[in-house]
Amino acid sequence: MDQFLVQLAKKCPQVSCVDIRNAAQRLPYNHHMVDAIRLAVDDFGATCKIVSDSTVFGVQSFVQHVGLADRVSEVVANPTHFENGGKVLRVRPYQGDHVAPHKCARCPKNLCKGAVVERILQQHRYSRVLFVGEGVGDFCAATKLARDDVVFARSSNDLLQLLLDASYDRIQTHVRQWKTGDDLLASFRSFFQVHRQKVAVDTSVEKDTIEIPHPISQGSGQVLVVFDFDESLVNKDSDTFAFQCFYPELIGTINERYAQNPVWPNVFDDMLQILVEERPEVTPELICERLARIPIQERMVDAVRMAVEQFGAEIKIISDGNSLFIDSVLKYQGLEPYINEVFTNPADHAVMGNGRTRIRLRPYHSDNLHPIECPWCPSNLCKGSILDSIRAAKPYSRVFYVGDGIGDFCPASRLTKNDVVFARADETNGRSFGLQKRIDSNPTLVEASVVPWSTGDDIYRHFAQVFHASPPSR
Repeated sequence: MDQFLVQLAKKCPQVSCVDIRNAAQRLPYNHHMVDAIRLAVDDFGATCKIVSDSTVFGVQSFVQHVGLADRVSEVVANPTHFENGGKVLRVRPYQGDHVAPHKCARCPKNLCKGAVVERILQQHRYSRVLFVGEGVGDFCAATKLARDDVVFARSSNDLLQLLLDASYDRIQTHVRQWKTGDDLLASFRSFFQVHRQKVAVDTSVEKDTIEIPHPISQGSGQVLVVFDFDESLVNKDSDTFAFQCFYPELIGTINERYAQNPVWPNVFDDMLQILVEERPEVTPELICERLARIPIQERMVDAVRMAVEQFGAEIKIISDGNSLFIDSVLKYQGLEPYINEVFTNPADHAVMGNGRTRIRLRPYHSDNLHPIECPWCPSNLCKGSILDSIRAAKPYSRVFYVGDGIGDFCPASRLTKNDVVFARADETNGRSFGLQKRIDSNPTLVEASVVPWSTGDDIYRHFAQVFHASPPSR
């Protein structure tokens, strides 16, 4: 590897260290593999280390790119440094000439993973060790593990066959197969849940209790997850975000008009007319392109994917926003396949008399329909009645509702004690959200469990817990 990088610097001097780092960051990976590490570290307090015959530079570049830098406590790999003013990346063997050579016949001269594992175990006492590998170079490390440890060996690779062929005196640890990141995530989740239960009663995990569970098939519909959109799925109000981007001076006017006429589609539609008249360069396409990049909290997208892919949940959005903005965000974030249905105020492009186009917004409950009679909701959209219609059309075992504002109280009040409301908590900077306050003011009207959240990471962790937990008894 070192000679390759030296030759690369000679023949392609335009290739910089940034280019090499970018190449490492583009390595293909299954996002569930990353989720498995996050689960182990964040939810169960595991220590994660990487032992690799690659380079420290490459591994650290990738780990940082996928957001695992603060979850991987140590990277053991061939060390790297730069020469010639940072133009040449050099690689040194982990087992360099300055130390005595290892005596392992199975491992290459530069790195014995078994010796590394022994060193790690000598420095700290761990109750269990999980080793994830796939190649011949991982066999030595597997031989250093104890009876209660687990090796996750990738199927169809050399390591697995070596482990299966080895005699018991060489391999004492449990061996489990994995093929994809999905398998590993499911296996980790099962292992840690069983391990935590066993620790609670002070017993060890028996070999046959560690299984790789099959994820619930997508679309099984046993659990319904409903997201509010603004300041829940995304971290801003999408409608006001548009004006903050293109006409921030109108924000005060928007708030004043909404206070006088609390029917959001009418107010927003009027403001869009002012925008198109006074800022003609701001086209509907430009607005949607910018809206697609609205801030979304870290791991919120992961939580959506996990709910669908691992647990077969159906996910719907009920929002007092508009369809054009929501669709733009879902497409940009790659969430279209995960969202089963969106209930919101319809929006589309309309051609004006001068031939230009603008965004038009209509209320979800249009004027020609029977007016809603809900004491909690605006006349244009009752989230509670929408949720009732969803549940009437199809039975669900449980409903999880994620929201933040007072408009989410009505659907929260329709849920049963088997269900869960995730209500956004107030922030330390004084930013306040209405759902929790309204629940606190009307505690007898909400039967569902109420769980506060502040970040996408909170939602991810809560989902991982509630999907595993049994619903409360009726």
